[in-house]
Amino acid sequence: MSRPQTKRELTIDRLRKELGIQVPKDLTDYVRETTTIRNKIINCLRGKELTVKEISKETGIPENVVLWHLMTLFKYGLIEATEKTDDGYFKYRLRGDING
Repeated sequence: MSRPQTKRELTIDRLRKELGIQVPKDLTDYVRETTTIRNKIINCLRGKELTVKEISKETGIPENVVLWHLMTLFKYGLIEATEKTDDGYFKYRLRGDING
């Protein structure tokens, strides 16, 4: 496989062009939606420590969906749990190296 001609060329476009692979639309839609949700959560946490409920309120994303994505972000080291609130809920924040 050759390198992309531009930095912005997507991997999916390379697969289509070079290998003739068609990625199902429902899969690309799912990946796009997941990325959008995670970016909203990351942007919401910039410079803040928030609970699941607070993130949900600020982003409009349901709490169960926020929690699912927070656990993924936590697993890959992008966020960390900080203190517990008086109600026993954790607050989350971005790790220092991505808090730009």
